[in-house]
Amino acid sequence: MKICFITDNVFDLGGIQRVVSVLASELTKDHTIDILCNTSECKENRELYNLNKNVNIIMNQTIFNKKLTSKVYSKILRTINDKTEILNKEISVKLLTKAYYPKEVQDKCIQYFNSKGYDIIIGVAGSYSLLLAIISDKLDAKTIGWQHNSYDAYLKTKEKYYWHQDILFNKYIPKLDKYLVLAEYDKKMFLKENDVESSVMYNPRSFTSQVKSDMNNKRFLAAGRFNRQKGFDLLIDSFYEFSKKNNDWNLVIVGEGEDKSTMLEQIANYNLNDRITVENFTDDIKQHFLDSSVLLLSSRWEGMPMIVLESLEMGVPIISYDITAVEALIDNKNEGLIIEKFDTKKFAEAMYEISESYEMRCEMSTNAIKKSEQFDIENIVVQWTKLFENI
Repeated sequence: MKICFITDNVFDLGGIQRVVSVLASELTKDHTIDILCNTSECKENRELYNLNKNVNIIMNQTIFNKKLTSKVYSKILRTINDKTEILNKEISVKLLTKAYYPKEVQDKCIQYFNSKGYDIIIGVAGSYSLLLAIISDKLDAKTIGWQHNSYDAYLKTKEKYYWHQDILFNKYIPKLDKYLVLAEYDKKMFLKENDVESSVMYNPRSFTSQVKSDMNNKRFLAAGRFNRQKGFDLLIDSFYEFSKKNNDWNLVIVGEGEDKSTMLEQIANYNLNDRITVENFTDDIKQHFLDSSVLLLSSRWEGMPMIVLESLEMGVPIISYDITAVEALIDNKNEGLIIEKFDTKKFAEAMYEISESYEMRCEMSTNAIKKSEQFDIENIVVQWTKLFENI
């Protein structure tokens, strides 16, 4: 089969880019795989996520032409809808569609995709899933939408993602041949709230490792983009509470992002510069896991966090808030500890509990390694192959 993934930039930093690279690399063993990136300003870096050399990368922003969606009238319509929800109704669906996915963008995409002879086109994340759905009846290929965040993040997070765009999901997503979500919760919510059918498809782990953490290092690890979603502000608060009772465990936070200066200021205000280290993004996260004994996930929301899949593979227990994204990954007191969201003091108590018990960490480590096997890329690809055959 000839298959195309549509995304922004597969060579950017993030979980979406990592999982697309892992899946595309495995699929290229049996299929012709293109990744169409809606950008013209990025440097190809296949080493970042070990992208297979046989995956064909196409960088072409002119197909989607973001200038069209940045026209004044489109911006005005989107702003009005964000603030008032006035267009998020059946009677206004054509106007709302035009604001986010202008006719010129639709026509360019139809012409391009039909000229390439694709068997299947996969829209990565919400915007490309919706775009595919809108034009699906004019495409020769089968279409799949692939969601990469939670239902609540997409439709219930104020002024983010697809806030006040429920009608677009209701109207168009059913036109796809298949819509994929990351968790059973998301599937249930789409059916209940939007009358939209979907299927659950888990992300694969991004690597395997023969060597695991030995649970001896007195270090917590956290990683991700420095923004509000990841909740590092909550985490630093928790570590401050934890530090009142513990003097020998440290925290390493790995990543980059717009909130870095705020984080550093928060750390300094707590006088924790000697206990919390902030390090730049690395493509060798395995070494950080080997040097750590617990992963801390303080996210306010997630899709299916790759960092947790990697932690399971490395045998590192996880402390996480009770967000829907970890339901399939962490059973409380098995692979880690689940804490009521977003109680920073209880999170700190969990940190203290796990830091005091080497036996607990070792037992959870064994459970984590076993759980990781469910997300092996070969198992996930079998499910994708069945999906391709069914549609």
